[in-house]
Amino acid sequence: MKRAYSKINIFNLPYTFFVVFGIINAKIYESEKLNFSTYLKLCRQNLHFTQKDLVSELYNFDAAFRGLDVNALGRWERAITKPSISRQVKILEYFFEKLDYYFPFLEMDSIPTIEKQFSTKKIKKLLGKHKQIVMSFPTKRAENKNFTITLAHESSNMNIAFSTTINICEDMYGPDMCNTEKMLKEFSLSPRSLFLVCEYKKQYFGHCFFICLKTEAYHKIMTFQMDYLDISTTDLALDGEDGSYLSVSLFAMNEKALALMFIRFYAYLILNQKTITHIGALVSEEDAVEIATNFGLKKVAKEDDLIAYSGTIKDVLLTEQIIKILFSPNDAPEG
Repeated sequence: MKRAYSKINIFNLPYTFFVVFGIINAKIYESEKLNFSTYLKLCRQNLHFTQKDLVSELYNFDAAFRGLDVNALGRWERAITKPSISRQVKILEYFFEKLDYYFPFLEMDSIPTIEKQFSTKKIKKLLGKHKQIVMSFPTKRAENKNFTITLAHESSNMNIAFSTTINICEDMYGPDMCNTEKMLKEFSLSPRSLFLVCEYKKQYFGHCFFICLKTEAYHKIMTFQMDYLDISTTDLALDGEDGSYLSVSLFAMNEKALALMFIRFYAYLILNQKTITHIGALVSEEDAVEIATNFGLKKVAKEDDLIAYSGTIKDVLLTEQIIKILFSPNDAPEG
């Protein structure tokens, strides 16, 4: 088959995602979203550390904590001051190294629980502008509760999502460069696939399709040794084995719909982190390069007008942008 990469851009492979995560199994306070000061104290207490213990641990973990003392840590926990965002990243890196969990001691045992930690407004800023794949249908006053994110095979709008994917792809690239509806349906039924449909008051409002590839197929895609259209169901990861998520289509009626789908995607990644390995992206548009960078991905290969971006789960989750989104900021100065 003729290589399709030169004609497939951000619309059909908007930013192919591949990730590695682990299951979180501790406690969250359901009353309100945690800020970093409260979360830091929660982690320390669950580890049965005194403030002196944690200061010593952090001091030995990274040079960024040279000079840290109990008084400074106490001020962080009381939200009198707060660690710099770079130190927040290092603190979460320490907890991951200690416990092998991203964001430990949050009871992230369900999608809705995880989604409460995210801000739709901030995710919208992280995603940026996408004129080709995001419309501007007005829902300024629409409440989030009127939006639903559903798996495609459970949605009454599944066929609309598939036909939208195919029609736009064919219009932009021609029928030889697009998945068939039959293949999309086969991909969507794989247990590891994440084919999301966004609905507003039960009406189709967008979709975000991801397939979970076996590691070997992922690396071939990211190094341009394998054509995207050559992917078959035999390349999909099975339950229980490591896999990498590839985005096969994305469209949204407005930025809010896009943000809500990505919040669901992140919640899914966090919940299933133990069986996902990398996040990657094949991009050809400037705004797609920006979003790949914002999500912690780095350039690894280039062919024709496509650039491959990739990152580990640590690269993707433990970024300054995501930490700012997950943990409500407070007005305390850094110190």
